[in-house]
Amino acid sequence: MSPLLEGQAKRRAINDPVHSLIRITDLENEILKMPAMNRLHDIRSLGLAHLVFPGATASRFSHSIGTMYLAHKMAEQILSSMKQKQYFGKIFPDLKEDEGDLSRIVQAVRLAALMHDIGHGPFSHTSETFMMASITKDPRRLAEYQSLFPQSKGETRNHAHEYFGIKIITNLLKEPEVSAMLPDLVSEDVTCLLSKNGTMSHLFATPAALNIFRQIISSDIDADRMDYILRDSWYTGAEFGKIDKERLIDNMEIVNPSSGSYLIGYSEKALGNIEDFLDSRYKMYKWVVRHHLMVAFDRLLKFSIYDMILSGLLSLDEFRWENYYKGKTTDSTINSIIFGNSVEDNMICRAIVDRRYAPLSLFKGRSESYIKFEKIISGKLHQPSGDRKQRSGPLKYIDNYISRINAPLSDPSISDGIPRIMIGDLPAIVLGASNPEPALESVTGGNGILIYDGNNVLPMESVSSYFASLNNEWTKFRPYYFSYLVPGMKREGYSSEAFREKFVDILTTDIALEDIKE
Repeated sequence: MSPLLEGQAKRRAINDPVHSLIRITDLENEILKMPAMNRLHDIRSLGLAHLVFPGATASRFSHSIGTMYLAHKMAEQILSSMKQKQYFGKIFPDLKEDEGDLSRIVQAVRLAALMHDIGHGPFSHTSETFMMASITKDPRRLAEYQSLFPQSKGETRNHAHEYFGIKIITNLLKEPEVSAMLPDLVSEDVTCLLSKNGTMSHLFATPAALNIFRQIISSDIDADRMDYILRDSWYTGAEFGKIDKERLIDNMEIVNPSSGSYLIGYSEKALGNIEDFLDSRYKMYKWVVRHHLMVAFDRLLKFSIYDMILSGLLSLDEFRWENYYKGKTTDSTINSIIFGNSVEDNMICRAIVDRRYAPLSLFKGRSESYIKFEKIISGKLHQPSGDRKQRSGPLKYIDNYISRINAPLSDPSISDGIPRIMIGDLPAIVLGASNPEPALESVTGGNGILIYDGNNVLPMESVSSYFASLNNEWTKFRPYYFSYLVPGMKREGYSSEAFREKFVDILTTDIALEDIKE
């Protein structure tokens, strides 16, 4: 629809294994040369997943290119729907429906998608707690972060990499080589699509425009998730990641429900494809992203970085957006310390590079193991005095315990905060993690996935029993993990059932003590 790619000085393209040839504009070509963008070559999308799935080595760089490609297709489909339904003038009252303004919209969306992950730290989400710690130690940065990502009551999601991204993009678009090529765009036209507040730009100057095009970058079915499902499936070998991206995008349209707002909906013809997408997303999350060993290694790496900071091998200041902007602090930064300085002296780091010392998982996805574990905790919960009944529901105590033992990761100044359980004279390190968010959680401000049958706009859950069954399945997926290791000892030294039973006995006792602290 837009002539954006047709008027470029050269026909530049990147050969991508997932989407084949992806064409880029002259402006994007300049951005791809910058250190801030190039460092994403050395940021693995799935952290230490290659230790579990050897082919899982995709970078944030390749993912960013793929996300941009899909975002372009989505933007053009949405603009086409606006034209067909004559909504453009209502959504963009200050723009013209001509080649120039349409190209500006598409280019802004492409840039937001291309740089949506430019703020990621080493091993992607693994280092986010240290990035957040670097923000909270500076009151000015913390206030700015909170203004860009205001959180509702009870929300605890960490938006550090998005905040870093906005800071990097704002400065990168001021670089002389880049600013000279901006087609009547300013940084706010791009960053407004990435923040979570209501601030609009001159381009996306209405709440409807902002909401619609933000959904391309972040929603239940967005370019980001669509690419990483396809890409992670390709690189891990998981067959359930095969989705029909073309049919999904072709069935997107602007809908105007009775509330009067303008939202993205999907033709009911694509209902089966949406179910396939959600099924793939759920399974990718459950069986790949939250594989028990991936969770264990992720937690182990976090405590390794924490230990590096305590020992002076690494500074928390490395996790500042300014360093990312200069192309610094990547996976190689951490790996060089692990392999070059710590393996012989640091037994936690050794467990990452030598699988003989790797952690053991307490659970491996079998729900009955979790249920047995929770029953043990329930039996140990403190009996309050008086007539009050014994409390039940061990999940909240497990969550409190996990938050407590991981507290040092949010405050690396805490000395020797690595959680240990003494089993005889052996100091077992506890690696506990909670799932960060449900796989099917809506992130579109309550809009969810909308289905349009030609007359009515209906929520996905009202037209798909399969969607309801997926959400029901999610409730059975336990929201926590535990693993353990004894630093410096090979796995066979503490893999016996007797050792495991002692570990569970002490761990469940510690968790039940959270009841008394309340």
